[in-house]
Amino acid sequence: MKISFPIKLIFTAFICIQSLSALAQDVIDEDFLDNIELNAKDLWTEAIPAFNVTAVPEKYKKESAVIFGYKRSVTIDKKSRIGFLSKGERSLNFFENVHFKIKLNDRNAVKAFTEIYFRYNDKTDGFSTKIIKANGSTKQASLNDAVSVEASNDVPEFFKSFFDQQTGGGRRYYKVAVPDLEPGDILEYVTVTKSKQIVTNTGYVEFDPQYEICNKNYPILFNQIIIETDEKSFFKSLSLNGAPEFKKETATDPDFFKYVFTDYDRSVEKDVNYINTYQVYPLTKFQVIYSNKEKVKGALIGEVGEIKKAFTKEELAKKAWEDYEKVGDYTFSSSYYGLSVSVQGTINQLWVEFKKRGAKNWTDKEFIKNTYYRIRNIVVNRDNYISDKVAAYMFGSMLFQRDIKSELIIGVSNTVGKVSNVLFENEIRYAVKVDKDIYFNFTDHSIPDDLVENLLGSEAYIIEEPVKKTGTQVIKPFTFPDATFNDNTSEYTINTTLQADMNTLLVTKKNTYTGINKDRNITTALKYTPYILYDYKYYGGDDPTEKMRASEVEEYNKSVKFFKEEYKIKKEELVKDELQREFQQKVKYKNFELESDGRSDENKKLTYTEEFELYGLLRKAGKKYLINLAGLMGSQLQIKKEERERKLDINVGYARTILWTISLKIPDGYTVDGLKEMNVNIDNETGTYICTAEEVNNTVILKMKKVYKKANYTKDKWPAILQFIDGAYNTSYKYILLKPKN
Repeated sequence: MKISFPIKLIFTAFICIQSLSALAQDVIDEDFLDNIELNAKDLWTEAIPAFNVTAVPEKYKKESAVIFGYKRSVTIDKKSRIGFLSKGERSLNFFENVHFKIKLNDRNAVKAFTEIYFRYNDKTDGFSTKIIKANGSTKQASLNDAVSVEASNDVPEFFKSFFDQQTGGGRRYYKVAVPDLEPGDILEYVTVTKSKQIVTNTGYVEFDPQYEICNKNYPILFNQIIIETDEKSFFKSLSLNGAPEFKKETATDPDFFKYVFTDYDRSVEKDVNYINTYQVYPLTKFQVIYSNKEKVKGALIGEVGEIKKAFTKEELAKKAWEDYEKVGDYTFSSSYYGLSVSVQGTINQLWVEFKKRGAKNWTDKEFIKNTYYRIRNIVVNRDNYISDKVAAYMFGSMLFQRDIKSELIIGVSNTVGKVSNVLFENEIRYAVKVDKDIYFNFTDHSIPDDLVENLLGSEAYIIEEPVKKTGTQVIKPFTFPDATFNDNTSEYTINTTLQADMNTLLVTKKNTYTGINKDRNITTALKYTPYILYDYKYYGGDDPTEKMRASEVEEYNKSVKFFKEEYKIKKEELVKDELQREFQQKVKYKNFELESDGRSDENKKLTYTEEFELYGLLRKAGKKYLINLAGLMGSQLQIKKEERERKLDINVGYARTILWTISLKIPDGYTVDGLKEMNVNIDNETGTYICTAEEVNNTVILKMKKVYKKANYTKDKWPAILQFIDGAYNTSYKYILLKPKN
């Protein structure tokens, strides 16, 4: 029997959920073991003073570990004069050498480095490591038992190649245990990796942008990056927040360009909470672009041999519009319209579909709404999401079909900072403005009114198509809308009863979210719920069974039933795991019920209820019981002693409000003490924490309110923020007392 699309969709979704990304761990080929250390031996002879150091500076002796040196040297070469043979210069070649040396001062550091990672993909790759013991003796770590790493994303920063993500990671990395490591040991390794990428057809390669944050997990005395490129490559770099800049130096080969970043004696940053990393930590960001065709040299490249550090708004707007215009030719996979239809072809077919459904008679408001939810439906049924640029093009182009005027906005994430800091094309974000409304990219669950967390209040431009004759372009400054603490809410209504064993709490927890809080929680909340089966309803689409034969409907319903049964099992596991993570203790799952999925204009709130049992919030004291009822808030942030002196400005993410109402029926024969001590009232310019506790009709009722009033504050506001953060944390560990009446 021919299976219709909806059934295939169900099976595809189920298979995706069932599939495991993990692959069997393969032991490294023994034939390569002799070569891998031999290939790296020359790096041990490098005369770099930083790697001769063995003594830790006095100021770092209490640190868990100290990095003496971390050097990465990358060469990008088209002509292969120092490596691969590439007939007709078809390949772009990468040569990367790394030298790393660290002193492990305590057992936490030892634990972090009990496994080391290396890349071995080509017979010329090399890796060698040694351990210098406290008595000065040296030993090598054996690679005989190395096993492959399932994904390169699992490789820690110090072991990962810069450019593997561009040339394809595959199963390149291996890991091996380092036995007998002890505090006081020095671990040192060198690695050589070589890669290549065919560029005959593309003629243009943008390597993934790199963000080098100067502060590491440990103090680092010497941190160096060397990039060497041939005459067909371009280099961009921008240093921020006090980081050193890349400097151009003379390369050994006169046809090469050499760019060097060097940072010295960088301590560990103690400010780790509420940090906007790219805006406060010293960092340098950089990118290499290869191009062998003049026509692909865009405005965001610069000149060969130049370190391009910034772009004007005119350059950004011009490049953004040029890229936007090209979107229509992109290949666009769609479950509805085939795997090789262009974006513009998809739009054309959507317009035909809409006309058949009477779109010409819809109001503009109806057309905009149906367009939004129809494109979202396409995204829901895809294996991957679409970019901001594609989303803006599809939405704007559909509105154009009805002569609905829209404007194109380009901006930058508020994690990147200002538009003037944009250095890479993928930092440019796109959105569409229709009158006063802003439409962002589509997710599986987004609705037209949703804002995007990392675009809240960020800088942007409204841009128009350049005038063909003059090339002039309208560029108007714009700021994306922000959200108040009343726009982003989490509300928890928690009803509890003490079980007969006087050891277990039965909890019913109703969760309601709006705004960014909804966006943060909706993916997990709706995972393993069959929203995909009914998504067609949001844009007035047809029931997939309407055009099926009776036998197909029967097969479809069987598949849906099987699909839901499997989802139910997985949902129970997911909810249990999430609750145990939230409360950091054992939980017994009872039930989950979704009341409102938050996926429509009419139903904007996400609401669901969880029922479960908790075991770890009660303590028995003779005939009395101590109950950590406030612990049902979930874990609250603790600011440690060393984090209470602030050097950097503060970013709490976004303004928001969290509300808890927790009730406990007092068991027969008991009274309650300790409610007065629960009451807290902290309110200042940065935030609020209020807790009230009372007994009403033999029921204890706790009401808590926590508010982050704004997203950003200067560092001098840290004491005020600590007040309400500490208030919530301290309350979460307070107990009430149940004692017998007699």
